[in-house]
Amino acid sequence: MVKKKGKSKRISLKDKYKIQKRVVETHRKNRKQTKRDAAAGIHRPDKKKRDPGIPNSWPFKQDLLKDIQRARDRQKQNQAEAKEKRRAELRTLKEHQAEGGTARTVEELMQRANRDQLQFDAKQTGEEIGERQRSDGSVEAGQASRRAYLRELKKVVDSADVLLQVLDARDPMGSRIHPSVENTILSRADKRMVLVLNKIDLVPKDVVGQWLKTLRRSQPTIAIKASANHDKTAAAVSAENAEDSSIPVGMEGLLQLLKNYARTG
Repeated sequence: MVKKKGKSKRISLKDKYKIQKRVVETHRKNRKQTKRDAAAGIHRPDKKKRDPGIPNSWPFKQDLLKDIQRARDRQKQNQAEAKEKRRAELRTLKEHQAEGGTARTVEELMQRANRDQLQFDAKQTGEEIGERQRSDGSVEAGQASRRAYLRELKKVVDSADVLLQVLDARDPMGSRIHPSVENTILSRADKRMVLVLNKIDLVPKDVVGQWLKTLRRSQPTIAIKASANHDKTAAAVSAENAEDSSIPVGMEGLLQLLKNYARTG
């Protein structure tokens, strides 16, 4: 039996040109309609699917919404700061040219200022090192240790998406980093921070609740009780005896929060 050939997809030139003419006419009508809408101030919503948002059943929804809002606020603030910086640079360039300066652009002026600043910093650094050197010519150990700590901190911040700041429940504010360092880290829109309140079994429950309420006003906070004893299972410990047992508490909530951050990117 001879196999029946399939229907050819080729069309006649008449139909082909007719389709092309209809496409061109449709595009022309759409352009004219867009111009009319722009003149009349009409905004037609895009037909693309809209983002449904975060469902109400999503864990830590309020924390995620706060993170999104903070990221938007930081973006607006950065845009405003960049605009103001540009205006200040233009004003500085005009003043420089009014005083007889030879710089023609803001970039040229900034390069000269940076070169002068580097020369001044090198001079100041040489003087400070000369003053801090001991009799044997070695630099103070404290300054070297601080520089090494800042280098390691920068590496960790650059390589991490979510930073866990572990606080001691006995002194949360004393074990928390300086607010200026925290604000500098969170000024980057791609960085998130979670406060982990550890050793909750060493303080009263009402104190833990008050600290959680206070800390959650600034950042998402999880209370945990870490333990190195894994002989027992968490299912064998009741909720009332959780703080008195040797089983870690709060780890599931922390892992769930990190999973939510991973899903939302």
